[in-house]
Order: sequence, then C-alpha cells, then structure tokens
Amino acid sequence: MEVTRQRRSAFPPDALATFDHTLDEVWTELLADGLLSPSNFDAGETRARVAQKLIAFASSGWSAIQIKQLILRTLRNERSAARHEIGDRGGRRSHS
Repeated sequence: MEVTRQRRSAFPPDALATFDHTLDEVWTELLADGLLSPSNFDAGETRARVAQKLIAFASSGWSAIQIKQLILRTLRNERSAARHEIGDRGGRRSHS
C-alpha cells in the first residue's frame, strides 16, 4: 500500500500573506525610526531575527497588530539597551 503525504504548513496561506505584510510594516518602521539603515550590512540577519520573532508570536495566538507592536517594542528596547551598554563601557553613565 502506497502512502501519500501532503505537505502541511503550521499556518494557512492567508496567515503567511499577513506575515509578509507585517514583516514589511515592521521593516518600514525600523527604517523610519533610524534603527536600521538601507545600506546596513547586517540587514539580512536582522530581517531573519524579525521573521523568527514574528513566527514565535504568531504561534502564541497574537493578532497581526499585536505582533507588530511586540516586535517593534522588543527591537527598540534591544537597541536602547545596546546604546546604554556602549555608554557605560565608555566610562559615561547615560541617564534617561
């Protein structure tokens, strides 16, 4: 007996289209905020990190709007923490 297997996706096609749109929106906002530069050498790595976060949040049942807000907040916080760390290493403590 021959068993045929259909390829299965954890997300339906409409969800994948939403992911693509959400990823583009997040990317546009990060560029507008100055957190990324179009010529940034690690843009591919950053886009992959954003995509991984998007899938993780989507797996938890968040809406597209919530996912976008969570990703942006996470990346902004990471950038802020990195700036504070650099300031602390330079002998300056930054106070916000």
